[in-house]
Amino acid sequence: MKILFLILVLPISFPFVFADNEIFITFSEDMNLVNFDGKWTFFHEWKESTLDTIEGGVILRIAHYGDYIYALIDNTVDRTMDLGLDRATICFDSKNDKNFILDKNDYCFTATLGRESGLSYQGGYPYTSLSNLQKIPNVNGFIAIGGISDENDRYDKNPHVSYEFKIPLNLLERSSKYGVYIEVFDANSYSFYTWPNGIKEHVRQIPSPALWGEIISIDKSMPEFHNVVLIFSVLLFMTVLTKKFSVFVNKFN
Repeated sequence: MKILFLILVLPISFPFVFADNEIFITFSEDMNLVNFDGKWTFFHEWKESTLDTIEGGVILRIAHYGDYIYALIDNTVDRTMDLGLDRATICFDSKNDKNFILDKNDYCFTATLGRESGLSYQGGYPYTSLSNLQKIPNVNGFIAIGGISDENDRYDKNPHVSYEFKIPLNLLERSSKYGVYIEVFDANSYSFYTWPNGIKEHVRQIPSPALWGEIISIDKSMPEFHNVVLIFSVLLFMTVLTKKFSVFVNKFN
């Protein structure tokens, strides 16, 4: 039993090394309190989420809770507020297979300033102006909205453009790691801010998933259902093994 215990524990305690093109995501029950109005609405709204910075000083806050990924993109450098034009897009490679061309496992979600509902896209379709993405119906629970910040913003008290997302995990399929690409468009300056930085080559195309970064749930808590199954399976295996060991010992007593 001691040998079995060591086998089970050692992989969990092994240290991880992360690269520059990775974003970490954390579990946060506070996401259930988010008010989806396209901005940081109250003091602790996005406080319990992972912080990262996108090209150009754009702020990303991201977390997961229940069946959703939650994200705030705070474009503190965009103070011109071009309704219907400023936008932010988050793309996920749900299998993280890093294909050269977007396939059916790749999804993109767009929030536009001044629009109450966002747009959903899926890869794997004939080539269009948005690579080979096609617009698909929004699934239940999906939210993507752009807004104008106010004095509650944590990073800049001057009004600027920001975006909030609520993305269903069931559409992506639960995993502790996805490929990810983030793009923010400032219509006034006709500027694109991206993560990973500097991979956008064509204005009207999403870059190849082979160039995307990764988003990682360090504590492996994003595939919550799978973790429960894994723990139950390990406990069941240990119980059966213990009983068999007891029977074996009793034969020699």
